[in-house]
Amino acid sequence: MQGTMEMPASTGPAESEGEVCLLPIAGMTCASCVRRVERALSDVDGVSQAAVNFATERATVTYDPARTDPAALARAVEAAGYSVPVARQETPTERADEGEAAEERERKALYRDFFVAMTLTIPLLVLGMSHGAIPGADGPLGRALQLVLASVVVLGPGRRFFRLAWIAAKHRTSDMNTLVAMGTGAAFAYSFVAVVAPQLFPHAEHGAVPHVYFEAAGAILTFVLLGKVLEGRAKKRLSDAVRGLVALQPSSARRLGREGVEEVPVTALALDDLVLVRPGERLPADGQVMRGSSAVDESMLTGESLPVDKEAGDPVFGGTLNQSGSLTVRVGSLGADSALARIVEAVRQAQGSKAPIARLADVVSAYFVPAVLVVAAATFGVWLFLDPTATGLATAVERFVAVLVIACPCALGLATPAAIAVGTGRGAELGVLVRGGAVLEAASRVDTVLLDKTGTLTEGQPRLTDVIGVEGFDAAELLALVASVESESEHPIARALVQGARDRGARVVSPVGFASRPGLGVEAEVSGRRVRVGTADWLALAGVET
Repeated sequence: MQGTMEMPASTGPAESEGEVCLLPIAGMTCASCVRRVERALSDVDGVSQAAVNFATERATVTYDPARTDPAALARAVEAAGYSVPVARQETPTERADEGEAAEERERKALYRDFFVAMTLTIPLLVLGMSHGAIPGADGPLGRALQLVLASVVVLGPGRRFFRLAWIAAKHRTSDMNTLVAMGTGAAFAYSFVAVVAPQLFPHAEHGAVPHVYFEAAGAILTFVLLGKVLEGRAKKRLSDAVRGLVALQPSSARRLGREGVEEVPVTALALDDLVLVRPGERLPADGQVMRGSSAVDESMLTGESLPVDKEAGDPVFGGTLNQSGSLTVRVGSLGADSALARIVEAVRQAQGSKAPIARLADVVSAYFVPAVLVVAAATFGVWLFLDPTATGLATAVERFVAVLVIACPCALGLATPAAIAVGTGRGAELGVLVRGGAVLEAASRVDTVLLDKTGTLTEGQPRLTDVIGVEGFDAAELLALVASVESESEHPIARALVQGARDRGARVVSPVGFASRPGLGVEAEVSGRRVRVGTADWLALAGVET
């Protein structure tokens, strides 16, 4: 269902029977949310597997297309109290832009709420912890000021926690927001009554003033918001690798039509369109070379540092870099069917996959919140039973709030998926694609690694190490001639020869009549001499013995 969810680059038979789709999930705040969404998706008829990743905020669902569809999956998520963001995902670039914009809006909202909460909580802490050091802080005016400051924090930046806790309650479940809302709500409600109706408390007729905990409510919300800000920064780093891959996809293309060449967005391309790709530009789509020849850097796909020579009939891939000549390419695949989109989707699914340890953490966290609520209620009851006075009630509320807030299982739900996402994301940046979390976890037991090509451990940049002249020729003179011809070429080996010659003090001059023969070599005239540099077979055609 295009427009309401992300579809994987390659939908079709998965490892288990059925198709796979990737749903972006908005509104998750902790590990308990993960369990709730997974349960909602698993309950849909036709779903064989559902895995939700808290760090990447995505669900990977395997389903039978004859019994359900992505629209039904989205409705199940929404019925559980979450949402599937609406976005057009025709290309990797559009998908990344939409996701980045949504994440940026959320980060700005979090930073704003945290700044407001911190600004108001600091004076709250000063007033609440002064213990008489500030004149009037414990008087009616000081307590009223604390009430105003705390009300703004709780009803402003803290409103999100109460809203999410209410959503969880409507679905007869609990999560981290339940703990925060109950803890801060109890502290604020107790303090509010103590300020507006102190006569309800014992010993009020003797002038005793009940203690207030406004600073506790403000500080709790501020610190939880700080955790959310740090969590958001971690999630931003997780998606940097995918954005780096998506950045390889150009946003526009030069389409050849009856009226000549026109520049159009990549999204406007259709199958069998002809596009012109000039030297130094990235190919806008996968396809086949119809005219021209060039060397194309495909290192983003293969890891090979040397460019691949392309001519009419050869396949090319979107995102690869055209280096030396102009190419006319017939578009063969677009959007999710392109090689780049499949790589991006592979990285996304690897980041969203769960290692066995992550599944264990989700199970533990699902039972953790209810257990904390039971312990907090028991703590409140025991303290109140031991001291059923106003002082005892205040102490019971304080201990109740402490248990609820300190026990928030945020780290439990974020640590394992974040570790997997960071590991797979960093690997993608370095050109190493990891299939999933289970593979990454198993990597700790690897004791032997086999590497099959250069560029894996090396820099992938050739350098000139030795110059050997044939009998009757001076090696330094040969190097100067070769470097002069290669100075007009963009090939990595050519650049290495030119740099090596300059490092050795050779005189590099501009050649005349330079010509590049893709797959063979280059030739030009240098100081009146015809010079060819290339393969042995090509040189043999010119009568050169090798």
